[in-house]
Amino acid sequence: MKRTIEFFLSLTGSLLGVVASILALGIAYLDLFFHLIRYFEMTSDLLVGAWGSLIFSCVGFTASIVVLFKPRLSSVLLFISGIGGLICIDWFYLIPAVLMIISGIMVFVRKEKTAPKSV
Repeated sequence: MKRTIEFFLSLTGSLLGVVASILALGIAYLDLFFHLIRYFEMTSDLLVGAWGSLIFSCVGFTASIVVLFKPRLSSVLLFISGIGGLICIDWFYLIPAVLMIISGIMVFVRKEKTAPKSV
């Protein structure tokens, strides 16, 4: 069965997630740099979240490819990557998370078309 809508939604969400994660990494490294100058410490909580969201975006990208072959596994991976990325960098990951969760719901709910039985 063709799942082009789910494929493109999840692909768009994962690519936007990668962009949001890279932007969050840039902000995190700037925060780390200014924190190092001001307090002489190298601590940044945003840095861990940005790397985590990048990992979840890669999982979402993998799930967008898997949606064509194993839809149920892809649905679970899309849920995990959408919610995990949202937990990691909050509002910055909102649009990719919504796209991934919607495509995960569409993959999970949509039924396979069965061929008519011949007698």
